[in-house]
Amino acid sequence: MKTIKFFVPILMLLAIGACNKDDKNFNMQPIPECRNGNFINNAKPVKIAVLSDLHYMDPSLLKADGSAFQMYLMQDPKLLAESGAILQQIIRNLMVEKPDLVLISGDLTKDGELVSHKSLIRQLEILRLNKIKVLVVPGNHDINNPDAKLFNGDNATPVATITPDKFVSLYADYGYRNAIARDPNSLSYVSEPIKDLRILALDANEYYNNTPTYCVVAGNIKDATMVWAKKQLADAKARGKTVIGMMHHGLVEHFMGESVIFPDYLVDNYTEKADELMQAGLKVIFTGHFHANDAVAQTMGNLSLVDIETGSPVIWESPYRIIKLINNKLYINTKHIEHIFYPGLNGVSFPDFEKAFSLNGFEIQAYYMLTYPPYYIPEDIASQIAPVFAQAMLAHFGGDETITAETSATIAAIAEVSPDLANILMGLYTDLPPTDNQLVVDLN
Repeated sequence: MKTIKFFVPILMLLAIGACNKDDKNFNMQPIPECRNGNFINNAKPVKIAVLSDLHYMDPSLLKADGSAFQMYLMQDPKLLAESGAILQQIIRNLMVEKPDLVLISGDLTKDGELVSHKSLIRQLEILRLNKIKVLVVPGNHDINNPDAKLFNGDNATPVATITPDKFVSLYADYGYRNAIARDPNSLSYVSEPIKDLRILALDANEYYNNTPTYCVVAGNIKDATMVWAKKQLADAKARGKTVIGMMHHGLVEHFMGESVIFPDYLVDNYTEKADELMQAGLKVIFTGHFHANDAVAQTMGNLSLVDIETGSPVIWESPYRIIKLINNKLYINTKHIEHIFYPGLNGVSFPDFEKAFSLNGFEIQAYYMLTYPPYYIPEDIASQIAPVFAQAMLAHFGGDETITAETSATIAAIAEVSPDLANILMGLYTDLPPTDNQLVVDLN
């Protein structure tokens, strides 16, 4: 997630129309009973792992820690120095899980550094050589990124990034070489890695609008790409294929007011785009970008499209998804990286280390937000509110948010200082169905 942009006038968020999440469509269903490794209904499950926002930074890019690297982390707090150890643990976990397929929905690297892409691919090769198929789609950090830097004390020096064509070349074995269809207008493609299961990988990034000093965070599905995607969905339907979507940017609002506070984390005209894809037959899409672990649905009559956002392993709580596809239903479970081999933890458990890091980063961002326009909250009051905001972000990122009576009372007190800010906090704590970390999606 690039620098969080809080500096837009905030509307009364609770009055904003919420995402249409219908309880009756998303009741939890039990995973079919398993005996001696076989499902009772005799259906052979397909096992899928979903990751997002790895933000892997090759260790060579941190020559010496110092003010340059720490300033970057203040603007965009992620466990970048630890990202290599986190990635290695992900690979270990997946080797134990042995999924048939791994989907990675963008932001593979810190900022698109060529060296980070090459190093990441060496890790993905471990999975591929063990007959675990991996498909990727780019994120806004991965291509033509001016923030590709080497950090050495007080200095940050540009390093080589990659072009769209280079991305296709590097990840040829991870979606592009064996694609059954390619969009000529983007890096979108369709793959059929498992018989009768197609992955619609959509590229909504705007790397073509990056400048030497700015990386575009926003996303847009081009009109021509949308035409192509609907054609692919029609073809899949005609052939009786199951389709799962994958894209970096969100397609449905994940909490009340996201489109007002964080518009860059949803594709342009997201409601219309979701409707178009839903009517064309898409029922589920795995996304990332905002680093929260959340699920939300857009519905239209008896149609629904579930946007399942997966959090980043380099921020709280290092989630990934393990899914079983049985009888055209996705049984989705969330798991977490619980430990890593990294000397910098100094004996602290990884979850505790990560929580402290994330809270500190959120507090810094919240304090900065509160003391500047449009709030202008006095510094002493801002220092009291910032930890509350950090806890709200932590709750949303973890998924299945709940709020205590004490926190509700605290937010009510904050409303006396800033009603808009109180509404932001309540929006982050309000978790609409379906559940975020364990759910079932019916693709029939």
